[in-house]
Amino acid sequence: MKVGLFGSSFNPIHIGHLVIAEQARVRLGLDKVLFIPTANPYHKKVDLLDYDIRYEMVEETIKDNKYFELSDIEKNLKKNSYSYDVVKKLKKKSKDDYYFIMGSDSFQEIESWYEYNKFIDLLDIVVFKRPGYDVEGDHLNKMRNFSKNRIFYFDDLQLEISSTYIRNSIKDRYIPKYLLREETIAYIKDKKLWHQQ
Repeated sequence: MKVGLFGSSFNPIHIGHLVIAEQARVRLGLDKVLFIPTANPYHKKVDLLDYDIRYEMVEETIKDNKYFELSDIEKNLKKNSYSYDVVKKLKKKSKDDYYFIMGSDSFQEIESWYEYNKFIDLLDIVVFKRPGYDVEGDHLNKMRNFSKNRIFYFDDLQLEISSTYIRNSIKDRYIPKYLLREETIAYIKDKKLWHQQ
Protein backbone atom coordinates (compact mmCIF):
# COMPACT_ATOMS: atom_id res chain seq x y z
CA MET A 1 0.00 0.00 0.00
CA LYS A 2 1.18 3.53 -0.83
CA VAL A 3 0.75 5.79 2.18
CA GLY A 4 1.36 9.52 2.47
CA LEU A 5 2.64 10.78 5.82
CA PHE A 6 1.61 14.29 6.76
CA GLY A 7 3.03 15.50 10.06
CA SER A 8 2.23 18.93 11.43
CA SER A 9 1.29 20.70 14.64
CA PHE A 10 -2.18 21.26 13.04
CA ASN A 11 -2.60 24.28 15.28
CA PRO A 12 -5.22 24.52 13.82
CA ILE A 13 -5.73 22.25 10.83
CA HIS A 14 -6.84 24.39 7.88
CA ILE A 15 -7.77 24.02 4.22
CA GLY A 16 -4.14 24.39 3.14
CA HIS A 17 -3.30 21.13 4.91
CA LEU A 18 -6.30 19.37 3.39
CA VAL A 19 -5.65 20.56 -0.16
CA ILE A 20 -1.99 19.47 -0.07
CA ALA A 21 -2.88 16.06 1.40
CA GLU A 22 -5.50 15.48 -1.28
CA GLN A 23 -3.23 16.71 -4.07
CA ALA A 24 -0.46 14.37 -2.95
CA ARG A 25 -2.91 11.47 -2.84
CA VAL A 26 -4.27 12.10 -6.32
CA ARG A 27 -1.02 12.99 -8.06
CA LEU A 28 0.93 10.03 -6.68
CA GLY A 29 -1.90 7.51 -6.56
CA LEU A 30 -1.66 7.07 -2.79
CA ASP A 31 -4.02 4.63 -1.10
CA LYS A 32 -4.34 6.89 1.92
CA VAL A 33 -2.81 9.85 3.71
CA LEU A 34 -1.94 9.49 7.38
CA PHE A 35 -2.24 12.71 9.39
CA ILE A 36 0.26 12.78 12.27
CA PRO A 37 -0.23 15.55 14.84
CA THR A 38 3.16 16.29 16.39
CA ALA A 39 3.33 16.07 20.17
CA ASN A 40 6.30 18.35 20.80
CA PRO A 41 7.38 20.16 17.64
CA TYR A 42 10.79 21.55 18.54
CA HIS A 43 10.43 24.50 16.17
CA LYS A 44 6.84 25.55 17.01
CA LYS A 45 5.88 26.25 20.60
CA VAL A 46 3.85 29.46 20.34
CA ASP A 47 0.15 29.17 21.20
CA LEU A 48 0.38 25.40 20.91
CA LEU A 49 -2.80 23.66 22.04
CA ASP A 50 -2.63 20.43 24.02
CA TYR A 51 -2.01 17.34 21.91
CA ASP A 52 -5.41 15.76 22.65
CA ILE A 53 -7.25 18.90 21.54
CA ARG A 54 -5.33 19.10 18.26
CA TYR A 55 -5.80 15.37 17.69
CA GLU A 56 -9.57 15.61 18.17
CA MET A 57 -9.76 18.67 15.93
CA VAL A 58 -8.03 16.81 13.09
CA GLU A 59 -10.27 13.80 13.71
CA GLU A 60 -13.41 15.92 13.33
CA THR A 61 -12.04 17.68 10.26
CA ILE A 62 -11.03 14.63 8.19
CA LYS A 63 -13.66 12.08 9.27
CA ASP A 64 -15.69 12.30 6.05
CA ASN A 65 -12.73 11.51 3.75
CA LYS A 66 -12.24 7.76 3.42
CA TYR A 67 -8.68 8.27 2.17
CA PHE A 68 -7.58 10.27 5.20
CA GLU A 69 -6.58 8.57 8.45
CA LEU A 70 -5.29 9.83 11.78
CA SER A 71 -2.31 8.50 13.71
CA ASP A 72 -1.65 8.86 17.44
CA ILE A 73 1.90 7.57 17.15
CA GLU A 74 3.21 10.66 18.96
CA LYS A 75 0.53 10.73 21.67
CA ASN A 76 2.74 9.73 24.61
CA LEU A 77 5.94 11.24 23.30
CA LYS A 78 7.73 13.18 26.04
CA LYS A 79 10.78 14.33 24.10
CA ASN A 80 10.92 16.43 20.94
CA SER A 81 9.10 15.19 17.85
CA TYR A 82 11.47 14.09 15.12
CA SER A 83 10.28 12.87 11.71
CA TYR A 84 13.14 10.40 11.54
CA ASP A 85 11.96 8.62 14.71
CA VAL A 86 8.32 8.59 13.62
CA VAL A 87 9.05 7.09 10.21
CA LYS A 88 11.31 4.43 11.72
CA LYS A 89 8.50 3.39 14.09
CA LEU A 90 5.98 3.20 11.25
CA LYS A 91 8.30 1.17 9.06
CA LYS A 92 8.79 -1.35 11.86
CA LYS A 93 5.02 -1.84 12.06
CA SER A 94 4.27 -2.06 8.36
CA LYS A 95 5.75 -2.86 4.96
CA ASP A 96 3.81 -0.05 3.28
CA ASP A 97 5.54 2.31 0.86
CA TYR A 98 5.68 5.68 2.58
CA TYR A 99 5.74 9.17 1.06
CA PHE A 100 6.56 12.11 3.33
CA ILE A 101 4.56 15.25 2.47
CA MET A 102 5.99 18.68 3.24
CA GLY A 103 6.13 22.29 2.11
CA SER A 104 9.11 23.84 0.37
CA ASP A 105 9.76 25.99 3.46
CA SER A 106 10.48 22.84 5.48
CA PHE A 107 12.40 21.21 2.63
CA GLN A 108 14.60 24.28 2.35
CA GLU A 109 15.73 23.67 5.95
CA ILE A 110 15.89 19.87 5.81
CA GLU A 111 19.63 19.78 6.35
CA SER A 112 19.01 21.14 9.87
CA TRP A 113 16.63 18.27 10.71
CA TYR A 114 17.56 15.57 13.17
CA GLU A 115 19.36 12.75 11.30
CA TYR A 116 18.24 14.28 8.00
CA ASN A 117 20.75 12.26 5.97
CA LYS A 118 19.29 9.02 7.30
CA PHE A 119 15.73 10.36 7.14
CA ILE A 120 15.76 11.03 3.39
CA ASP A 121 16.94 7.49 2.80
CA LEU A 122 13.92 6.05 4.61
CA LEU A 123 11.19 7.03 2.15
CA ASP A 124 10.15 9.13 -0.85
CA ILE A 125 9.59 12.84 -0.23
CA VAL A 126 6.81 14.96 -1.71
CA VAL A 127 7.43 18.71 -1.71
CA PHE A 128 4.81 21.36 -2.48
CA LYS A 129 6.05 24.86 -3.15
CA ARG A 130 5.00 27.60 -0.76
CA PRO A 131 5.21 31.22 -1.93
CA GLY A 132 8.63 32.68 -1.18
CA TYR A 133 10.33 29.30 -0.75
CA ASP A 134 11.74 28.17 -4.07
CA VAL A 135 13.87 25.04 -3.80
CA GLU A 136 14.44 24.40 -7.49
CA GLY A 137 17.99 24.24 -8.74
CA ASP A 138 21.03 23.52 -6.61
CA HIS A 139 19.32 22.52 -3.36
CA LEU A 140 16.80 20.20 -5.00
CA ASN A 141 19.47 18.59 -7.19
CA LYS A 142 21.78 18.17 -4.21
CA MET A 143 19.10 16.38 -2.19
CA ARG A 144 18.10 14.22 -5.14
CA ASN A 145 21.71 13.15 -5.63
CA PHE A 146 22.13 12.60 -1.92
CA SER A 147 19.00 10.49 -1.41
CA LYS A 148 18.55 6.96 -2.69
CA ASN A 149 14.79 7.62 -2.84
CA ARG A 150 12.68 9.87 -5.04
CA ILE A 151 11.94 13.52 -4.30
CA PHE A 152 8.82 14.87 -6.01
CA TYR A 153 8.50 18.64 -6.38
CA PHE A 154 5.25 20.38 -7.33
CA ASP A 155 5.28 24.13 -7.92
CA ASP A 156 1.99 24.61 -9.76
CA LEU A 157 -0.25 24.88 -6.69
CA GLN A 158 0.85 27.35 -4.04
CA LEU A 159 -1.22 28.10 -0.97
CA GLU A 160 -0.06 30.48 1.72
CA ILE A 161 -2.32 30.19 4.74
CA SER A 162 -0.94 31.35 8.06
CA SER A 163 -1.91 29.43 11.18
CA THR A 164 -0.71 32.45 13.18
CA TYR A 165 -3.16 34.68 11.29
CA ILE A 166 -5.98 32.22 11.99
CA ARG A 167 -5.18 32.06 15.72
CA ASN A 168 -4.89 35.83 16.00
CA SER A 169 -8.18 36.31 14.16
CA ILE A 170 -9.93 33.93 16.55
CA LYS A 171 -8.50 35.82 19.52
CA ASP A 172 -9.99 38.95 17.94
CA ARG A 173 -13.38 37.18 17.85
CA TYR A 174 -13.38 36.41 14.14
CA ILE A 175 -13.10 32.83 12.92
CA PRO A 176 -11.89 33.13 9.31
CA LYS A 177 -14.52 31.46 7.19
CA TYR A 178 -13.26 29.54 4.12
CA LEU A 179 -9.78 29.07 5.62
CA LEU A 180 -11.19 26.39 7.91
CA ARG A 181 -13.72 23.63 7.29
CA GLU A 182 -17.09 24.03 8.98
CA GLU A 183 -16.30 20.97 11.13
CA THR A 184 -13.13 22.67 12.36
CA ILE A 185 -15.00 25.91 13.07
CA ALA A 186 -17.67 24.02 15.02
CA TYR A 187 -14.99 22.28 17.09
CA ILE A 188 -13.19 25.57 17.83
CA LYS A 189 -16.45 27.18 18.93
CA ASP A 190 -17.50 24.21 21.04
CA LYS A 191 -14.17 24.06 22.88
CA LYS A 192 -13.79 27.85 22.98
CA LEU A 193 -10.28 27.50 21.60
CA TRP A 194 -8.18 30.68 21.71
CA HIS A 195 -11.28 32.66 22.65
CA GLN A 196 -10.44 32.79 26.32
CA GLN A 197 -6.69 33.26 26.01
